[in-house]
Amino acid sequence: MCGGMMFYRGNRELIKVFYPQPYPYVPCITKQHEQIQCIWGRRNKEEFAESEIPVTGWSRLEAIKAGKWHKYNPEKVYILADQYMEKDKDGQSHWFEPPQGKLPVGLMLNAGENEKVVYVVTIPSPEEFSHIHHRWPLFG
Repeated sequence: MCGGMMFYRGNRELIKVFYPQPYPYVPCITKQHEQIQCIWGRRNKEEFAESEIPVTGWSRLEAIKAGKWHKYNPEKVYILADQYMEKDKDGQSHWFEPPQGKLPVGLMLNAGENEKVVYVVTIPSPEEFSHIHHRWPLFG
């Protein structure tokens, strides 16, 4: 499902971001090739209190295809993660690199004046990783 991400800044500074952190910013790229900073999800109803966006950090691809996110006017983006983390049922962290040439797919929503919020799009886990978690990031 993706509980953490790792990014390298231009000078190779390592940045780790975890979903439970308040307002975790992650770099994304839009269809127009614009790089922007988005907040990863919404942890509780107090965040973005005036907004109707869902309280979660993930969006199931099945729900997107069923039109459940349509009312939020989402935009597909790619999350510029160099690595992502999944926790298994025992709470053990496992770090992975995205497949070669691929990035995690995100669903970006507006949450107020200038705030962009991104949700990691998930699919059922590939069989070889199903022992770690039942959901997995979609890559594109």
